[in-house]
Amino acid sequence: MTTRGTDARIRRPLRRRWLLLLVAPALLSGCSMFTAPSATKSGGSDTTGTVTGGDQWLVVTRGSATPTPRPSTGASPAPTASTGGFLPLPAVARPTPSATCARDTPHFNKISALAVVPGPTSARVSWYNVGGYNIVEFRITAISQDLRIGEQRNVGWVTVKPGNPCGYLVATVPNLDRRTGYVFSVDAVVLRRSGDGTHAATIFRSSVVRTT
Repeated sequence: MTTRGTDARIRRPLRRRWLLLLVAPALLSGCSMFTAPSATKSGGSDTTGTVTGGDQWLVVTRGSATPTPRPSTGASPAPTASTGGFLPLPAVARPTPSATCARDTPHFNKISALAVVPGPTSARVSWYNVGGYNIVEFRITAISQDLRIGEQRNVGWVTVKPGNPCGYLVATVPNLDRRTGYVFSVDAVVLRRSGDGTHAATIFRSSVVRTT
């Protein structure tokens, strides 16, 4: 009985030592799970360390606003009060009438400046007639630039036959209001070169002209 008890007391410390040797590596490997590597760069070389606690911060750089890019295309000139919402017309030299000039047809790809002499309730307009075998008539009107609430008053059209080519034509536009700004225009009505019917388009126009 004495021998067995002595052997039991000797085996117990040995078991405890073996258990400690088996558990210690597991505890050490578990602690390594709570460490994280961190890298810092300085002067082009990397150094590695460990983060043992605390918060990790992400550092960012504040951006700066940039101006909105401007269009590269040039802007059209803004209409002024003198043009009445229309683009300004280039100055055109007045041609000299001639009885032997070559007959031409109106060019609808451009609008020339129109001469206007205003009065109290009417205006006198003049333009150069280039002639042309297919001209049927000219139509003249005035558009008020002093807008009012509601429907605008229609001045109407004045019709002028072409007459002799290569000369100036004159027309009087009546039914105008006093001290009112108007834009006057002349439309040419021509026969179509192919097919039936006529075609009309503006070939002369004035800037804003005010009646007296």
